[in-house]
Amino acid sequence: MMIITTSWDDGDARDTRVADLLTRYGMKGTFYVGRDYGEKRLTEDAIRTLAQTHEVGAHALSHPDLPTLSREEKRAEIAGSKAWLESVLGKPVDMFCYPYGRFDAETEEVVREAGFIGARSSQKTMGTVPTDPFALPVTTMAYRAPFGIVQKLTLPFMKEKLANREWEALARKKFEVVREAGGVFHLWGHSWELDKFALWGSLESFLKEIAHQPDTRYLTNGELVDVIFSERGTRE
Repeated sequence: MMIITTSWDDGDARDTRVADLLTRYGMKGTFYVGRDYGEKRLTEDAIRTLAQTHEVGAHALSHPDLPTLSREEKRAEIAGSKAWLESVLGKPVDMFCYPYGRFDAETEEVVREAGFIGARSSQKTMGTVPTDPFALPVTTMAYRAPFGIVQKLTLPFMKEKLANREWEALARKKFEVVREAGGVFHLWGHSWELDKFALWGSLESFLKEIAHQPDTRYLTNGELVDVIFSERGTRE
């Protein structure tokens, strides 16, 4: 049995395009939205529309590096983002994502205290089932081309070709490993990055490949926490 989950950070307006692709291929996403971060943010109406078909999670208010903040500052960013999103959606917001994927023990404590059921990090896994709902790892990112190499190229079509080849090849290799062994395949990314490097076609191609797999459950991050940790009886 394999679980496939996806998550998308920052709350960029182009998240709606990712959501449409996921819906087209029968997949689910968790979209982590910040209130005051990014130039092209989702409007509150767009956030409400997104939440009708996918999951919306919190991503702090201003996307700070949380481990560098005091406990009170952490609380303001974390609990504040939950309160804001819940006021927008009119329902509980269960999941949190650490900005930059960075957290420490105190940050995790504050996330728990705020009432979230889980949090996503940027720690890497090759399909291992998560053991801590507040440190959910990821498998592969929808853009893994070496930034230095890509930026040195001057022809736009060469940048697109390299970016597509690098991330898709790595994603396919990891997907095969997880499919053979079982476990969780967690795809994540940023819609603004997909746009910047012209990866929309590449993402759609990959989603089409991994859709409708046998013996596979397609879950949001929150559903993943519920399935794994509730079944173990370890979720607080």
